[in-house]
Amino acid sequence: MEAPLAADRLRRLTHDHSVPGAQLTIHRAGESMSVTTGVTRVGTTRQVTADTAFALGSVTKAFTATVTAQLVAQGDLEWDDPVAEYLAEFDGAEDDRFSAVTLRHLLSHTAGLVADHELDDARESSLARYTASVAATSPLHEPGHFFSYSNTGYNVVGRVIETAGDMKWQAVVENLLLRPLGIDPVFLSGGFAGGLRTLADGHAVRPGRERAAHPVDPYVPAGWAPASGLAGSADDLVALAALHLGTHPGADTLLPATDRAEMAARDPLADAFGMADGWGLGLAHYASPDGTWLGHDGTADGGTAHLRFHPATGTAVALTTNATTGTLLWADLVDTLREHGIPVGDHRPAASTAPAVTTGPDRFTGDYRNGDTRFAVRTRGDGSALRLTDATGLTADLALHGDLTFTARRTDTDTAPYTGRFVTAPATGDVVLMQLGGRSARRTPAA
Repeated sequence: MEAPLAADRLRRLTHDHSVPGAQLTIHRAGESMSVTTGVTRVGTTRQVTADTAFALGSVTKAFTATVTAQLVAQGDLEWDDPVAEYLAEFDGAEDDRFSAVTLRHLLSHTAGLVADHELDDARESSLARYTASVAATSPLHEPGHFFSYSNTGYNVVGRVIETAGDMKWQAVVENLLLRPLGIDPVFLSGGFAGGLRTLADGHAVRPGRERAAHPVDPYVPAGWAPASGLAGSADDLVALAALHLGTHPGADTLLPATDRAEMAARDPLADAFGMADGWGLGLAHYASPDGTWLGHDGTADGGTAHLRFHPATGTAVALTTNATTGTLLWADLVDTLREHGIPVGDHRPAASTAPAVTTGPDRFTGDYRNGDTRFAVRTRGDGSALRLTDATGLTADLALHGDLTFTARRTDTDTAPYTGRFVTAPATGDVVLMQLGGRSARRTPAA
């Protein structure tokens, strides 16, 4: 795909999805192409450039995982050592399951930690205090039993990085990874300066006729820096991909091939249902017509980021946007790129062939909890359909199928639908778990 065509397609897609601004970078056959469109904030003339920083959301985790691999390569850490050996905060935790948690568990989201633990003071940037607070929670399950996406786990990894690197997480990431890759750091939280680059504002796009984009204030708790505290450009994401592909000039020095392979290997216990086709150590697996691609997706308040790279061909694709509808734009972009000979990997859950469930939804109603996150599933309307809500304002209608899978479509904001499923106890058939967007939540007893 030539640059003028790519720029035209990106302009059309941002218009179609009410995205104020975006960046797209494609590296293929040894050459890179970057195109940008739009503005950093609606109502202004501040143009998006290739250097504009966008909130990366959970794509930050790929950077945190890479730094962890660098410390393993240096001999400072081991993949399968209990992290309690590195963390005084985990030593003596009330729940014995913490003593078995390893870096491999944390990076593959199989540690069983709650998804979104927060401190009472969201401004608290100490990862030591954060980790001590996590040690007082109750895990969802024994480490290594199944996949449950966890921001908490990556924040704990950030604390491990601090103990091994003897510096704040931000300083270790900057010195070991970002500067060597030529990336000018922009940190969104954790008490570090935001950087000198222009930062794009986030925007929410509400469903309706106008689908207008409205600026929103970003919210990243200070203790969440290792999970979602970075900002950067599509070019920055492709620079990270070049390291993992081994095409960066200093790749073997920054991260030896054996450790890159360790990160990329699929963990058989990490069944990332509804989120990806598999998971490694900080890298998700995405299917495509030409085999598995690696990468990560990220959402922030009013923005999205997407990274994909293909080890077999050395191709990399990155997209950043400053609107909630960036997830919808990404799906359309993947289709466009595939039409033009770039078979980008993406998770496309197969539509359930099981019949829709239109009777007896009371079996699934109730409250589901993952740490402090509580979901309520209730019947709506004539009692034949289900609605999902939580305390953040999420409201979604569930289309339920006989195989207990469902599609959740948000009614409060315009985003791509989620795929989820209910899980039953083998002995009784009772619904005990709900999995949504890669996270698991346990059903709580009725009040």
